[in-house]
Amino acid sequence: MNAAPASEPAAPGLDGPQHRAHCRDREDEFAARLAFLHKAQAAAGDDGGYRALLALVIRAVTDIHRHGYAVIPRLLDAHCIERLRDGLAPLIGVSDEQFQRLHAAGVHTAFHVHNALAKTRAADEVALNPTVRAVIGGILGFDFLFHAGAIVTAHSAGCVEQPLHRDDASFYALPRPRMPLVITATLALDDFTRENGGTRLAPGSCWWERERRPQEEEMTSIEMAAGSVLLWDGAIFHGAGANRSREARRTLFLVYTRGWLRTQYNQFLSVPRELVLSLPAELQKDLGYTRSLRALGECDGHDPLPYLQALQGRGDGAQRCLGPEAA
Repeated sequence: MNAAPASEPAAPGLDGPQHRAHCRDREDEFAARLAFLHKAQAAAGDDGGYRALLALVIRAVTDIHRHGYAVIPRLLDAHCIERLRDGLAPLIGVSDEQFQRLHAAGVHTAFHVHNALAKTRAADEVALNPTVRAVIGGILGFDFLFHAGAIVTAHSAGCVEQPLHRDDASFYALPRPRMPLVITATLALDDFTRENGGTRLAPGSCWWERERRPQEEEMTSIEMAAGSVLLWDGAIFHGAGANRSREARRTLFLVYTRGWLRTQYNQFLSVPRELVLSLPAELQKDLGYTRSLRALGECDGHDPLPYLQALQGRGDGAQRCLGPEAA
């Protein structure tokens, strides 16, 4: 990780009073988070391990704030990576099989297997990793939850470049730049290289105004060893590169958002499912059983109401076989 000097301007070359005001808001929110982390570090006393963890977290959080991303090299050891490769192998196989099917039909983009936490316990080890969780909390605050959850992708040989996008684009009505709303943690199950399509991103694009788009010369490719974790602000432009190698590049994504980006009352638990299916369409919508704009609220690639109907037919616990790969 290469943290920017404290004197580095947050958004070089950008001006305008509204943009500067948004930048100040982002800086103020970061300053509060950083002060909390420094206070925790001071309170650690002689606990060298905890102090070292917080020092790493502070560097990562600062990188994400300034540049939009951070890399934690080799966070997981070789034994852990082998456990993950073995445990996630069925989902990686689904991703590759679906890519090959689409590839034969002329579609050459990687196939993502969503809702991995309902389909395997293999991803739990990463989702519970204290360093990953501390960095997520250092950016989003410690009231965070899954946004897109856990996603497994093979990035098979022959994949083309993924279109550049922002993970927080669902919150399209909010101004830019803004405080981070989404953080993605990307675990490399294989080395990330230019040849096999390591993630491409536009450093600093979390500070850009809404209209600005990256030029090719503003992009950088992330290269890192297996076991490393790449974390990025959902406001940064990014996309997987083209895999020109002969092997798949296996990846686990964990995508989080702030805990307050949800309804006050949890209607999905408080209203029985059988009752939901009998209600008028307007009330089903109001309870959250439709997709909002930009796909908020979907279930493993499906609209939530048909998904609920399928669950009622198959029984709870069938989520592991209701993804688009099994449709």
